[in-house]
Amino acid sequence: MRVLVVGGTGPTGPHVVRGLLERGHDTTIFHRGAHEPPELAGVEHIHGDPHFRASIDDALGSRRFDLVIAMYGRLRHLAAALAGRCGRVVGISGVPIYRGYFPGDGCGHLPVPVTEDHPVADDASAGPAARFSLRLAEAEKALFTHHPEATVLRFPMLYGPNNARPHEWSVVRRVRDGRRHMILPDGGLQIHTRCAARNAAAFVLAAIDRPDSAAGQVYNCGDPANWSLREWAETIVRLLGADLEMVAVPGEIAVEAATTLLPLGGTTAAHCVLSTEKARRELGYRPAVDPIEALEDVLAWYETQPDFDAAAYPSFTDRFDYETEDALIAEYRAGVRRAASAVRQRPAAPVHSMPHPRTPGTVDHRGR
Repeated sequence: MRVLVVGGTGPTGPHVVRGLLERGHDTTIFHRGAHEPPELAGVEHIHGDPHFRASIDDALGSRRFDLVIAMYGRLRHLAAALAGRCGRVVGISGVPIYRGYFPGDGCGHLPVPVTEDHPVADDASAGPAARFSLRLAEAEKALFTHHPEATVLRFPMLYGPNNARPHEWSVVRRVRDGRRHMILPDGGLQIHTRCAARNAAAFVLAAIDRPDSAAGQVYNCGDPANWSLREWAETIVRLLGADLEMVAVPGEIAVEAATTLLPLGGTTAAHCVLSTEKARRELGYRPAVDPIEALEDVLAWYETQPDFDAAAYPSFTDRFDYETEDALIAEYRAGVRRAASAVRQRPAAPVHSMPHPRTPGTVDHRGR
C-alpha cells in the first residue's frame, strides 16, 4: 500500500513510519523540511508546507496514494487537496474541539470522562478560545465532507523526545539546578489526559489495521493512566532520584506557574479526562508502552542532552525565574500565617459516621 504521512518528523511520526514499514507499506513523508530525523533517512521525503493549499498542490503534483495520514498542517486544506487522489485519510485532531474545554465558552463543564459523543464546539461568539475550538470542528467537518470514510484521532497532550513543548523540562531543570521547591498552581490537582508518543502512534496504527471498523469514526487517544499535574511532577522527581518539594499556591496568585505548567496557558478546564474505551473496543487498541516506562525514556533522552536548550522550542514558556519564585513562596506562606492568626476558628473533632452504642437497645453518646 502506498502511504503518505503528512508531518512524520515530530515525536510521534517516526513511530508511525516505523510501524508502516514493518507492515510492508511503501511510505513517503511530506513535511516542511525543518527537521530531518536520522531514523527517517531511508524513506522518501516530499518538502512543502502542508498549512497552505497552493503549497500542498505544488508538492504533491499528480501523485496518488492509497492512504494518507494527516498528522501536521491544516487539516481543512489537506482534506480538500487530497480529494480524488487517495483512497483513505486518517486525520489527527485535538481535544480542544470539545465544548467546555475552555471555561466561559457558554457550554458548561466537561464530563469525566469525555467520550467521543460529547458535543464539539459550534459557537464562535464566546471569545478567541472558543473560535480555536470551532476551527478544529470545522477542520474535522471538512475532512468528512471530502472523505466520508475518513478516521479522526483526537490527541491530548503528548510527551516524548523532541516534543514541540518539552513539558518535563520544567521539572528536570529544577532538579538539575538543585532547587529545593517548585510551585504548583492550586496544588497541581488538575488532571489532563496525556499520551506517550509511542502510544499515540499505536492509536494511528490500530486505525490503519482495522479500516472497516475505523471508517467514518472518531476516536479519543490517551494513556491508560490519568495523572494529576502533581502526580506527573512527583513521578519525574522520583524517577530522577531527587528531592523537590511541591508548593501549592492558588492559581490566581501563582500566575507564572499556572501559565507555564498548565495546558494553553491555564485557559482550559481544570480537568480533561478522556475515555479511550471506544478505540480499545473497536480497534483493538493496546498501549505500546507503559506510561512510567515512557516517562523513563523521556528522562533518559534528557540525559543525552546535557546542554539541552529550551530556546530551541518556542512553545516552551517557563522562564525559571527562581528569585521571583522564592519571593512568591515566602510571601504566600507569610500571608497564610497572617490569615490563620487573624480569624479565630474552632476545628471540628473527627466523628465516625456510624453509631456506637455501649449496651443493647440504647443509643450512643451522640444520640444515634
